[in-house]
Amino acid sequence: MQQTISGLYLNHTNYGDTSIILKIYTLEYGTCSFIVKGIKKKKGGQALLQPFHYLELTTNFRTDKDLNFGRQIRLLKPSYSLTSDIRKSTVAIFLTEVLNKTLKETAPNEELYAVVEELIEQYDKKDFIGLFHHYFIIQLIIQLGITPNFGRNQSIDLIKISEGIFEYNPQPNSDYFSTESSQAFKQIIGMNIDELNTLTLHSKTKQDLLNNLIKYIETQTEIRKGSIQSYKILSTIFHD
Repeated sequence: MQQTISGLYLNHTNYGDTSIILKIYTLEYGTCSFIVKGIKKKKGGQALLQPFHYLELTTNFRTDKDLNFGRQIRLLKPSYSLTSDIRKSTVAIFLTEVLNKTLKETAPNEELYAVVEELIEQYDKKDFIGLFHHYFIIQLIIQLGITPNFGRNQSIDLIKISEGIFEYNPQPNSDYFSTESSQAFKQIIGMNIDELNTLTLHSKTKQDLLNNLIKYIETQTEIRKGSIQSYKILSTIFHD
């Protein structure tokens, strides 16, 4: 039965000379993939395929198929600043890779979908937020149900990546967040998006926290270690 499906752009790969396989994250069906024929021949068609874009397409969707056909693809809502602010667009590229690697379920998760949608909408409308990508990943960790369990000594406990817990270790190794990034995690997880610009972190702490968050989400979601790569481009944009 023909229907209209909308979702967040995650990825696309070429399919023949003029077509693509498009992957989106939907409210109704979780992660879905579609063959979209001829899109590379249409003027402006490929411009739709951008990080943090919500797309709409027509399809005869079947839940028993891994790959459906889609057509009449269009942008669901315009961007305010995501494509005009290079800082925002770079962060969007990185976070879209994180979502593409971690969102594997072909079942609906209304709360996760709503949280991601709201974060993207706020990021698009607000002035640039330097800690947004850290905050976004922490919110994703919460929604995926892999938040590290807090230990008894919250002021000194460190996040142990492999076990997803806070624990005290006077001589932490590479399996632990640093003291500074563990403290930053505790601060950010208790904030709302409007409070982020009130938090001042040293540039090394921000970088350590980001590296540790990537290691954590790769480990806890059991995706290949080192598979998230686009965070490296952030260093060309952020120098503080």
